[in-house]
This record gives sequence, structure tokens and C-alpha cells, in this order.
Amino acid sequence: MEESLYNFYNLFVNSALLEDLYQEELLSPMTWTAIGIAFVVAVAFYIWPFNKVSFSGFGSWLTMLGVSALTLFVITLVTCYQKAGQEILRVDADPDQGMFFDQSVSVFVSFAFTMALLTAVIFFVISMIMKGFSSNAKHRPMLWPSK
Repeated sequence: MEESLYNFYNLFVNSALLEDLYQEELLSPMTWTAIGIAFVVAVAFYIWPFNKVSFSGFGSWLTMLGVSALTLFVITLVTCYQKAGQEILRVDADPDQGMFFDQSVSVFVSFAFTMALLTAVIFFVISMIMKGFSSNAKHRPMLWPSK
């Protein structure tokens, strides 16, 4: 699964950071975290506890989309900074070769933004599946196909 995720993320993630994430086996956990957060936020919106008439508008749906994306953005940044702070040597025998996660802030922020966008897409897909289970938000994010 790591190979497939590597090929997928290779389309839009910095190759040096992607190689570090692959070597530390963080691609699968980060992807499962994105799916899990999107699913939990969708369940909160469509089933419980936010399934209320007053919270069933499109603005509320966008708020939940933003919450899921922002949550994974923060988790991704914290994870990258923690790994960078550990100063893991690439090869223990050769300390001159460098460290894992030795990138700049902009690389971490761009990866976190990419993961936030991925979470937003996953939240949209889960919303299209789960909106039939809601008693108040059947028409969010759009009327089709439940019309």
C-alpha cells in the first residue's frame, strides 16, 4: 500500500519530503488519518450531534468541511515538525549524509495544505454517501442525487 500511496503523492508533494515520509512509513498513517477525520466529521454533521434543522444549511456544511481540513492541516504540520525535531540520521554510520525531515517550513506547509485538500475531497465523497442517512441535511452539499 505504501508503494501505491507513494506514486499517488508523488504527483503533488515535494520529492525530498515524500522520500522521508516513505522511509519513515508515514504515508499510510497520514492517509488513514485523513479518511478517519473526514468520516468522523461527516458522521457528526449527518447523524449525531449536529444533525439539527438549525445546523443543516450549506454554510454549516462548509464549516464542517473546513473543520476537517483544518484539523488534518494542524496534525500534518505537528507530525512533520516532531519528526524534524527528532533529528533522525539517514544512515547511522555516515552522519554527514544528513537527517530525515530536514526541509524548510514552506515544504511542511505545502504538504499540510495538500493533505487538507485531500481531506476536503474525502469529506465531500463521504458526504455524498452519508447524506441519505440524515433527517435534516439530505440536500447538503447539493440536491443531486437525492432530489
